[in-house]
Amino acid sequence: MIKFSSKILLIICVLIISSVAGAQETDYLAIADKYKNENAVITNNTEHLVIKYENGEFSAISYITEERLLISSMSPGMYNTQNIYHSYFNKLGDLDGVSMIPDKRGYKTLKAVGYKTTASERENVFYDDGKQTEITYKGLTRGALTRLTYTIIHRDIHFLTPFYFQNYIPVITSTFKVTVPKFVKLNNVIKGHDKNRIKQEVKATDDNITYTWTANDIPSLKSYTDAPPFCYYALHLLPYISSYQADDNPAKHVLGNPDDLYHYYYKFIKNVNQKDEEILTKTAEEITHGDATPKQKAQHIYQWVQKNMHYVAFEDKLGGFVPREAADICMRKFGDCKDMTSILVALCRKVGIEAYFTWIGTRDKPYTYEETPLPLADNHMICTIKLDDQWVFMDGTDPLIPFGIPPYSIQGKEALIGIDATNYKIIKVPEIPAANNYVCDSTVLTFSNNTLTGTARIGYKGYRAWYIGAVMMYRNDNEKEKAIQSITTRGSNKFLQNSFDYNIAATDDKDAKLTSTFEIKDYVQNLGKEYYVNMNLLRSYEGDFADRDRTVPIEHDYKNRIKQVVTLQIPKGYKVTYLPPNKEKSVNGLLSYRIAYTKNAKEVQLVKEYELQTLYVYPEQFAAQNQIVEELKKQYKESVVLTAN
Repeated sequence: MIKFSSKILLIICVLIISSVAGAQETDYLAIADKYKNENAVITNNTEHLVIKYENGEFSAISYITEERLLISSMSPGMYNTQNIYHSYFNKLGDLDGVSMIPDKRGYKTLKAVGYKTTASERENVFYDDGKQTEITYKGLTRGALTRLTYTIIHRDIHFLTPFYFQNYIPVITSTFKVTVPKFVKLNNVIKGHDKNRIKQEVKATDDNITYTWTANDIPSLKSYTDAPPFCYYALHLLPYISSYQADDNPAKHVLGNPDDLYHYYYKFIKNVNQKDEEILTKTAEEITHGDATPKQKAQHIYQWVQKNMHYVAFEDKLGGFVPREAADICMRKFGDCKDMTSILVALCRKVGIEAYFTWIGTRDKPYTYEETPLPLADNHMICTIKLDDQWVFMDGTDPLIPFGIPPYSIQGKEALIGIDATNYKIIKVPEIPAANNYVCDSTVLTFSNNTLTGTARIGYKGYRAWYIGAVMMYRNDNEKEKAIQSITTRGSNKFLQNSFDYNIAATDDKDAKLTSTFEIKDYVQNLGKEYYVNMNLLRSYEGDFADRDRTVPIEHDYKNRIKQVVTLQIPKGYKVTYLPPNKEKSVNGLLSYRIAYTKNAKEVQLVKEYELQTLYVYPEQFAAQNQIVEELKKQYKESVVLTAN
């Protein structure tokens, strides 16, 4: 339970009285009528960030208010709680929530209850001990208002939080203010769609400058399961101090460019692993015994870490940035991403391989270091080495990715490689070609009456293989059977798996193979002597149609190639009387497919090949993709017709 001083309580009472007065003046009936098809709207979303410089130190505090109007009859149950996210770097200060319930005299105010703080599920473990505080509102009815006011104390100006103008419900007005001393140079980056909605105003006094950004009538965000995170498209602003010059002192840089960010980061790693630890020397020698080349040594060190170190995420304060000593990690056999990096760097250096601490943002982050030179730009740490003039990225947190392959979550992302105290490199991680992620799915079918019986053999190379290996690593036999059935299911919801097997190759590439025998009842349709068999048991990309009003990209984990072969054995006494037409199409940089049927006296064979050539499908590509999807849907409806003699 959060406690308040008498002074703070007095301030809160004034805020409540003011909010009720404001509620009486605002035409909420008109707002409710305008948004009658919505459950709720945010009528006011305001943050005022005040940055001060005193005694040679910066302090910063945000004053935040959010007011919601509940419109539908369902909204009281949907919006009776609200969460505030905070952490060590951005500490929750004063907090007050109230419900304003309409009655004959205007609004009746009820204080919120149940201030409950727990570990945040959304916070990034790379940074700090994220928390969330839940507020529960009382007495809500249709037409009620909720008002939340609180402060966030920013302990470090390098970690100012972004302001989101947009939400998953409509916003009437969003206002973000920043007040700084005149000698502070404030920069900002605006990200997301519809940037022209934001209007900026600047006002100066003798000592300060206040920047104000306002946006009105902002539509709600739509949620998509196949979209990148909301920070890719939600309208938001990232403020940061690039430099300042107090009094007659020389100008000082804070976060004006990647150089400033790297120099801020370097202090967290410069004193790590400075002692010559015997356990590291001995471990490195044992791992690389008999190796002749740097590549062999690096590969075996990476594989040893994958096998022997266990990923455990635990962060606290600056512990979210400072890697732990490699000797300690070597003894404990567990750590987070920074710790895995620490031991990889230390062991590689022990055998003469130059290895570097590397900051990187996963694909959850849409930012680049040049555009946003902020700690917010990344959320992960890996080890980078250089072999034969090629950068090799090693992520010790992944137990199965082979040496030399980056995890799919960092493909195409910028890596900030720390060379020494003054030098660094920003290198883009390559995107793995589609041919490296290959699936070959071969199914042999027979039918009797209306039941299909089949055997599926599936081979995986690349990211899909490593995913399956990870799935199998932590499951018992019953869970493995269910996991494989979820992968091999095809045809209809009457699919019944009779037996299964799988194999993860012991070779470095770790290819995966699955086998499943199955039957599908009532799948074959017959009309008199004609039997209709739809051989499209799998219908890849059928669900990838983009709605016309969608403005958000479609995200894929990785590029890939898929080959599906379905062989239908022709029963004695039957002949093929209809074979669907062949079809193929390719859109460069997007997707291609080829569908081909062949037959002989004993069998009919369907071969389908696909190649996904991009990680993101952007709105300007939706028309081309939708055309392919519509063509595929039409092809998937086609059936082979067999006629009994």
